[in-house]
Amino acid sequence: MQNFIKTALSIVQNVYFRIMKITRFKNIDSTNSYLQNLLDEGENVIDNIVVTDFQTSGKGQGKNVWQSEEGKNLLFSIALDMSFLKAEDQFLLTQIVSLSMVEVLKKYLPEESLFIKWPNDIYFNDKKISGVLINNEIKGMMMGTSIIGIGLNVNQTSFDENLPNPISMKMITGKDYDLEEILLAVYKSLSYRVTESPSDSNTSFVVQNYNKHLFRYKQWALYEHEGLIKEMMIVGYDKFGRLILKEKNDREVVCDLKDIVFRI
Repeated sequence: MQNFIKTALSIVQNVYFRIMKITRFKNIDSTNSYLQNLLDEGENVIDNIVVTDFQTSGKGQGKNVWQSEEGKNLLFSIALDMSFLKAEDQFLLTQIVSLSMVEVLKKYLPEESLFIKWPNDIYFNDKKISGVLINNEIKGMMMGTSIIGIGLNVNQTSFDENLPNPISMKMITGKDYDLEEILLAVYKSLSYRVTESPSDSNTSFVVQNYNKHLFRYKQWALYEHEGLIKEMMIVGYDKFGRLILKEKNDREVVCDLKDIVFRI
């Protein structure tokens, strides 16, 4: 029976992947912006993937940009139907995407060195290997289409000196990697996780694994907060994904992205 279930699941996953629409560009301003523009124009972009060799205006969190050498890394965005998820639970999607990236990367890199830097950057030890940008459409109390942009440093070995702490898979292992293989692996992991029914047990599993990989979780470290450099400890996050840290005097603070800077 177990073998039958595994076979059936494999068939479903493969069929689901084949109905994806993949659009490829040599270069584009931003894969996220491309899909967002189509969505704004009223097009159904669900199950679309946009892949490019180079982005002229790759986006990161806030005002950050994503820099990448042409043809060396994995740069893509995917649009998924998240209408089954309540808008107030959208941080769960952030956690799922982050864990999907870890799940793929641990096939190539030691899992004990892979971390999720809140909210969804992927780190190898204390260096950034992947960034994620999620744009969520909200329809009343529920979510609609989510556009997930992913940048993964794969085969690049030289980075702009102004970037604070980049690293790539090749820099870690010395090996070259097939971008198409990794794209397929990321998609399969992500699509499987987001199509699971949101239940208490599934949510608990996601939270436990996110906490397991959360960078600096329950460790004292330096942060810039309220204009000062402080030693603080990450103790969790609230329902909306805001980071909760404890100061040395046991005062707890709740931070959005703009409120806290990690000192690496």
